[in-house]
Amino acid sequence: MRYFPWLIIAIGLLTSQLLYSQSAWQNTLKTELEQLDKVGPENWPAHVSALEKLAKQYPDEWLLQYYAGWSATQLSFRSGKAEAENLCNKAEPYVKKALDMQPDNTETLTLMAYWLSAKINAVPSRGAKLGVESRKYAEKGINANPDNPRAWLIKALNIYYTPKIFGGGKQRAKSTVDIAGNKFAAFRPNNTLAPNWGQQIYNVLSESYK
Repeated sequence: MRYFPWLIIAIGLLTSQLLYSQSAWQNTLKTELEQLDKVGPENWPAHVSALEKLAKQYPDEWLLQYYAGWSATQLSFRSGKAEAENLCNKAEPYVKKALDMQPDNTETLTLMAYWLSAKINAVPSRGAKLGVESRKYAEKGINANPDNPRAWLIKALNIYYTPKIFGGGKQRAKSTVDIAGNKFAAFRPNNTLAPNWGQQIYNVLSESYK
């Protein structure tokens, strides 16, 4: 029995260390995401690298894998073709690891769809093959959570940029774009670190119908 107090102390110390470790990466992630909201594309690379470093430092945290993949994917859409391809390659292991860790999560499924769209954006000839894959993952994201506006957005973009002859096009996408808009209007993230991107992309897409 005399060892019992020491056991309590040891467990308490371990719990404190775990909570401190979690708090540390959460605070860093929050800071990086806030910075990405404030800076232009030319300043994104440093933050993409910081998120990648954080994901490597905490490999068991799926959300860090998610944001490392998302940030590189997002930047690829704002870059020239050669750099876009490099960024897609940088994002790939994180996007796939996040999905492996959370295979039924609407956000990881949607990110996979978004990353595949980025691959098409970098090399348009991939569209015939990867477009189908992107649409499939967007649909899975919707099935996992029909209220996720990002899943509807990626589906809308997929239809929008699919040639009309293959069943896509601007007018065919309109109803899905409208659904995405309604979902964004109603969406509230669960916490400050939960995925909350896509509104600006939707706004640009919506403007094309005016």
